[in-house]
Amino acid sequence: MLFDSIPTYNRYRTLRLLNPQQQGEDVFALQTALNEAGFPCGEPDGILGPMTDKAIKQAQGKYRLVVDGLAGGMTQRELALDLAQRVATIEHVPFNAFRGQLEHESGYRLGNYSPPREDGSYDAGVAQRNTKFTPPSQGFDCKLSIEVLGTVVRKHYDLFTGINANDRRRWALAQGAWNAPAFACFIARELGAPKVTASMTARPSASARETFETYVTNVSAYL
Repeated sequence: MLFDSIPTYNRYRTLRLLNPQQQGEDVFALQTALNEAGFPCGEPDGILGPMTDKAIKQAQGKYRLVVDGLAGGMTQRELALDLAQRVATIEHVPFNAFRGQLEHESGYRLGNYSPPREDGSYDAGVAQRNTKFTPPSQGFDCKLSIEVLGTVVRKHYDLFTGINANDRRRWALAQGAWNAPAFACFIARELGAPKVTASMTARPSASARETFETYVTNVSAYL
C-alpha cells in the first residue's frame, strides 16, 4: 500500500500508462507535480490511469518535448523546474539555487528515494526529505517539498547576509544548508556573516569539512 513501507520500484523507471497500471509513490509524486503545474489529473492516488496519461501528454506539449506519454527523466525534470521557478518567484530567491539543489538531491526524479537507514527511515521525493522527520506522504508531495526547500533557502540567504555579494560560495552555502546547516553556518561565520552565532554552528572535522567543501564546489556550478 502507498506509504506503508519503503518503496521497492526502480527509482529511475519511466512512468506510463500500462495494463496493469503502474502504482507507487513515484506515480503519486508525478500526480502532485502535474496538478500544481496546471495539468489536472485528479486527486493523487499513486495509480497511473488515463487522466494522468492525458496530463503527462499535456505537460510534454507545453514543455516542447516529444508527446509520447512517457514520463521519464526529461518530463520529470521540466515539471520539477517549473515548480521550482514558481517558488523562487514567491520566495525571492535565485532560481538556480533550486536547480542545483534538486539535481544534487534527486536528479529531478520526482519519486526518488534513498536506501533505508538503520532506524528504518529514508529520504523521499524530489527534495529527499527524511521520513524520520517528514511523513512520506509529504516527502513525495512535490509542491510541498519544493516550497519547504524554498523557505529553508530563503532563511539561510537572510542569515548569511554580510558575506561578499560577489562570492558565489554564499549561495552554495545556502543550498548546502538543507543537508548540513551547522557546517554551512560555521563556514558562513568564517566568511563574515554577522547574524550567525556560535550556537548555530558546529565545527566540522577535517574530513567532514573537505566533503562539505566539495559539495559546495559542485553546487556552485549552477550559480
